[in-house]
Amino acid sequence: MSNQLLTLTSLRHLRAEARNFSVETLNDILDKFTAIVEEHREESVSEGAQAAEHAKKLDKIREMMLSEGVDISELMAEGPEVDAKKNPRRKRPAKYQYTDQSGHIQTWTGQGRTPAVIQRALSQGDTLESFLITD
Repeated sequence: MSNQLLTLTSLRHLRAEARNFSVETLNDILDKFTAIVEEHREESVSEGAQAAEHAKKLDKIREMMLSEGVDISELMAEGPEVDAKKNPRRKRPAKYQYTDQSGHIQTWTGQGRTPAVIQRALSQGDTLESFLITD
């Protein structure tokens, strides 16, 4: 605890410090402390009133929801259709098909980086249409 706070909270220390001041100065200090205490009291009352008003609003909303048949837990649950972490965009269908170096058939949507196998074939003169998936 700081020396100033110790002085302000200890009656013995306050008496010792008060000896150094005149009565007029002590009255001025008392007036200022009284004003500060009143401000804090008013803030506490105001905060309490705001909290009570907020609680009243919440109760009113709860009653409205219950009367309409809406369960509060439904609002807290995440919707099953769209997860905020997942991309809601549909996947693009594959447009091209090729056989990779290990002999597995792979597909490519035509978006993003061109697969190495297709890139090599294109550089050798093949066309991209030769890789099109035909149904």
